[in-house]
Amino acid sequence: MRILEKVNGKFMRLAFQKATEQLAIHVDELNALNVFPVPDGDTGSNMLATMKEGCKYLDQLGKNEHSLQTIMESIRNGTLMGARGNSGVILSQIFRGFAEYCGKKRTLQPKDILRMISSARAVAYKAVMRPVEGTILTVLRRLDEKSEEIVDAESIEQVLKWVVKVSEQTVRDTPNLLPALKEAGVVDAGAKGLYYIFKGFLAIAEGEKEVNLEVMTNTEGEVVVEIPAQELVYQYCTELMIKCYDDFQSGKVGDLKLFLEGIGDSAVVVCDENVLKTHVHTNNPGVVIEEALKYGEILKVKIDNMKLQHEHLVGQNSEPPRKYGFVAVSPGHGISEILKNLGVDQVVRGGQTMNPSTADLKFAIDRVNAEIIFLFPNNPNIFLAAKQAAENTKGKNVIVIPTQTVQECISSMMSFDPNEELDRLREKFIEAAKYIIPLSITRAVRDARHNGTKIKKGEYMVMRGKKLISHGLSLKQALNRALTALDLRGKEVVTIFTGQDAVDEEVNAIKESLEKVIDEVQIDIHDGGQPHYPYLLMIE
Repeated sequence: MRILEKVNGKFMRLAFQKATEQLAIHVDELNALNVFPVPDGDTGSNMLATMKEGCKYLDQLGKNEHSLQTIMESIRNGTLMGARGNSGVILSQIFRGFAEYCGKKRTLQPKDILRMISSARAVAYKAVMRPVEGTILTVLRRLDEKSEEIVDAESIEQVLKWVVKVSEQTVRDTPNLLPALKEAGVVDAGAKGLYYIFKGFLAIAEGEKEVNLEVMTNTEGEVVVEIPAQELVYQYCTELMIKCYDDFQSGKVGDLKLFLEGIGDSAVVVCDENVLKTHVHTNNPGVVIEEALKYGEILKVKIDNMKLQHEHLVGQNSEPPRKYGFVAVSPGHGISEILKNLGVDQVVRGGQTMNPSTADLKFAIDRVNAEIIFLFPNNPNIFLAAKQAAENTKGKNVIVIPTQTVQECISSMMSFDPNEELDRLREKFIEAAKYIIPLSITRAVRDARHNGTKIKKGEYMVMRGKKLISHGLSLKQALNRALTALDLRGKEVVTIFTGQDAVDEEVNAIKESLEKVIDEVQIDIHDGGQPHYPYLLMIE
């Protein structure tokens, strides 16, 4: 029986791919682990999308690239740009912690696996403003705190078996740490997703060599970024491999990266012993080659014309940047049109079950020709990805307005005054978002318990943001209970955005309920086109 005393980049590459396969196999199970019985369980899809992007970055390296540093940096960069939803963003930070620990190591010993997890814990906890116990973070914390139990392990398999065991125990314990999970009768989806990832790592350590990533091709939740055709800012994807001169010093890597960032974007410089690998999007690949020759002998050059690969190209935009620009997430085609009419420059399709990634949001941000860009995530599960996209955008001031619903975004955009100064405008947007009452109406997809009450499958549920305020066997019953619980003093106008499953009889029932509780109410109806939530209401 073999004893795996250390692992290298080849192992980590295969382990990451196997972990992705494990997530793909269990994605539906993870999506179903939802506290609310509403059709917005997407933790599994978000984690899988994050891992898939990491796999894409690994594929771009080529099959013969096995440097641990290069592998881990590709995983780090891929998961960062593929991160969707809170679970995806936290997962990307876990792999960032892994990569930071690995640094320039060539191999990892059993104790390094434990230290890598400790590094991931530190990085992931920093990424979350208010860490909550009973989540994916708890798995990391317990593994770190209990690591003395296995610190003397002699093999990678022994450590990973222990990691899987502790992770499984922690997952089972999450309902005891988070009351909402216990009441719903589920474990935490993010925590269980990390457990499956570690199971993938263990499978490779135990000798598995086959990975089937085809299982991922049938997953749902692809996000469409609604962006008008524009010219790419940088036309050529330029990659070089350089054999460094004998007098090359590793400190020069930073100089090369600064140079590449000055002539393009998406600059990456990876140093593996005496070989440099560079990547940049630029309009001057010849200049990149000239600069590379200062560092060493060029072994390989790859230049792709991204302009020819882009499907929606028009002439280059030479207009000077405006002061303010806007990016917003929209759940439906009708709402997208409303947002555009209100002045939103780029609309990213997304919402429940289809959270856009960091890359999706950054792609939209990059296409806005403005100095200051306001980004409206319009969903609490998109906020971290929005924040990450803002932090990774250079040359523009990106401000995330923490809207939890698209109705709040609409209210904010209606208050826009182009003559306002930045600080006052940000305040106005936040005030306008708080001014309205946003309601969403859907139906329970399973039996559940919430706040001590039973919710039956098929019941109507009225939500205010992520908070359930009423439910009932009929739409009228649920809505009447909700309206009775709300403070509607001074409210005069209600806008109803109808979704894909809306029916005229129910729209009329909503109107009747509103007319009974708000005197002389003005009701406007628009086709929102959103899935899962037949009715979105904006009360102002």
